Amino acid sequence: MSQPPEPPKIPFAPCTPRIYGTCELIGKPKDETGTLTFKSKLDEGDQQLLLATLNSSSHPDQPVVVKLVSGSYSQQVHEHLATKGLAPKLYGYAKVDGAPTAYVMEYLDPSEWETLHRFMNASSAVLSRTELRKALEDIVRALESKNYVHGDLRPNNIMIRKDLSKQSLGLMVVDYDWAGEASKVYYPAERNPEIKGIKWPGEAGGKIEDGHDWKLVLSWF
Repeated sequence: MSQPPEPPKIPFAPCTPRIYGTCELIGKPKDETGTLTFKSKLDEGDQQLLLATLNSSSHPDQPVVVKLVSGSYSQQVHEHLATKGLAPKLYGYAKVDGAPTAYVMEYLDPSEWETLHRFMNASSAVLSRTELRKALEDIVRALESKNYVHGDLRPNNIMIRKDLSKQSLGLMVVDYDWAGEASKVYYPAERNPEIKGIKWPGEAGGKIEDGHDWKLVLSWF
């Protein structure tokens, strides 16, 4: 008796999406697409952040993070800060009808990067407040130069390079769900009012205005 055929091998890790096989590459010709191979969740507690490998002629075997976004996300603000080295590079995106948009971006290796929140609370390294303030000011100035706002510049949305011996303090901003043009984007209708050490500028559900980012930074700095 002949053996039944083996089931086809599925090139997806458990608990990762099957529908984002390819992505459109930013800044590349339309006919050059990228192929995504998903590895795992970036964090077991976060269903929206996934580890993957991007493959294309310009990005061979590139480790990436894929963020699944059901609501708004400002690609323009993300790209603007990335061009200044203040955000992970944004490689591409995949849009599937009826599903979240997948944004494909640079993977920041946790052996080299961690959130500013964790660094400030757990690291034994001495972080110069003067240098940190200047780096934060540079981020806000870069946003304001284009009349952009981020809306959620808290330490858990800012990554810091662990090695402080580098020539400049490395900070990168993540999470652009609230970002956009000043006075044209809004805070969510509900924000956590009990986050220790911060004071939200503006009202929940209100416009995110020019100057709000720096007010938020000063509330926890």
